[in-house]
Amino acid sequence: MKLTILASGSKGNASLIEFKSSKYLIDCGLTYRQLKLRLEKQNKNLDNFSGIFLTHEHRDHVSGLRVLLNQYQVPIFLSEGTYKGLDKRFTGEIDLKLINILKEEDIIAFKEFSLMPFNTYHDALEPFGYKFIEGDKSFVYLTDTGYFPLRKYDLIKNASAYMIESNYEAELLLESERPWMLKRRILDDTGHLSNEDSANVLLDLIGDNTKTIILAHLSEDCNLPSVARATYNICFNAKNKVLDNYNLIIAKQHQSLNEIII
Repeated sequence: MKLTILASGSKGNASLIEFKSSKYLIDCGLTYRQLKLRLEKQNKNLDNFSGIFLTHEHRDHVSGLRVLLNQYQVPIFLSEGTYKGLDKRFTGEIDLKLINILKEEDIIAFKEFSLMPFNTYHDALEPFGYKFIEGDKSFVYLTDTGYFPLRKYDLIKNASAYMIESNYEAELLLESERPWMLKRRILDDTGHLSNEDSANVLLDLIGDNTKTIILAHLSEDCNLPSVARATYNICFNAKNKVLDNYNLIIAKQHQSLNEIII
């Protein structure tokens, strides 16, 4: 299993996940031009790609769909709520034959991997995170969530790799010039995870199989990679864990990252 993060943040999200002979997009919040450019920088392309997994209907996750679907008529996998919430300005008229509605926690067997969608907690209609399983490897994609409930932890524990949002540093958000209503939205249980909350959730999830941690969806004005890393380090030290034992990667908004092997 290989992951190439093309963009992560409030201005657009997209990643390419590859298996032995198939590849899929996770979200499509980039223009088609940017999608191609960022893939080309990593010596990749969308030739014969197999489909798209959507996490939710917000613009920064779907804005490139309409043009992409004009080029590639591929299956789209999503929740019923996300499907109902799609804005036709970004998607156009999607052929119903392409729509594949997923159910929370139903494990779907594809040719080379299995997929388990799970609910996240965000101000969208029915947002999903995804757990991908290939052989003895697993990858959890968990972004855009204000919290994650303890009762659900067993679903995604001890994965080989996690991509989890670490959206903001609380002090930077509260002292920012953002309107108070926006601050409250972000701080809410259906908003986003702070650096500290993200680290504490992950500390309860990681296990002996976990090798890679990817911090995603960092705010450009209420966070910094160095701040996110420092907060993670403090939280890990408090639980007698060594952050340097893991391959910690911070996803970027404006450039793709090198391929990550899971």
